[in-house]
Amino acid sequence: MLAEFLADRGDWVQVMPGAQACLFSLAEGQLALPLRLEPLHFEALFCLAGTVALTRRDGSVLTAGARQVLILTGLSGLADARMGSPLEGVLVAVDARGARESLKTICDLLGNLSLDTGQVRQWMADRGGCTVEGPTDWSRVVFANLDRLPRSERARWCVWKSVELLYLFSNPGNQAADTAPAPALEREVVRRLAEIRQYMEEHLAEPLTIPFLSRQACLSATSFKKCFRSLYGLPVHTWLRRRRMEQAAELLRGSSLSVLGVAQSVGYGSASQFTAAFRRQYGITPAMYRKNA
Repeated sequence: MLAEFLADRGDWVQVMPGAQACLFSLAEGQLALPLRLEPLHFEALFCLAGTVALTRRDGSVLTAGARQVLILTGLSGLADARMGSPLEGVLVAVDARGARESLKTICDLLGNLSLDTGQVRQWMADRGGCTVEGPTDWSRVVFANLDRLPRSERARWCVWKSVELLYLFSNPGNQAADTAPAPALEREVVRRLAEIRQYMEEHLAEPLTIPFLSRQACLSATSFKKCFRSLYGLPVHTWLRRRRMEQAAELLRGSSLSVLGVAQSVGYGSASQFTAAFRRQYGITPAMYRKNA
């Protein structure tokens, strides 16, 4: 999926047989991604900025953002996939057949390390072929070291970390991510949460609190937070902050509003608070983002 999209948009490096990586930085805006991934192919996006949102056929959304790793092995359960720019990161694309000998060599060098690819496939199948890793202790270390490396070494680092992640997924007792599949939500709860999500989208400029939103959803605050995270893959405040920043980025690109005007349009009372939040999301100030756009 992402490898096809980035075929002529980034700098590709063949790291080892069956595994290549692409270093890229995009600024095209919201774009649909092709829902195609060859059998026995694996993709891992080490996201440095921006977002990728995957909409499942049941209506739930899985979002990967900065300092997270999006892992893909199958797309049959997806209805839509979109990137929100500026999207920047390192994509690792693996052909399991071509990489078989490379993985065996790595495992042999590490003292006959056991990497059960069948277990990995089953673990990913239980999650519909896509999952997001982070923020966890593992992902924090990965990105902290990625920041320190020169650009020439980042592709190799991410391929190595992808192999490490496969190993963790193949050993249930040592997985980096929570291995328990999210519990299925009742259809009525999904419907209510979808309505609340739409309400949040339409009222980004207003103060939106957990007590208020949970009352609107007819759920306790605890149940609301738990169910929202299960359905959309992010805590409520994290999802809301990202949507506000994405909306702010669109306004900076396509409107003549001042930075303060943009801040107020997405729920921030001061330009300084907004600038700090925007920098955390995109790595640059709103003024610099507008200049680059």
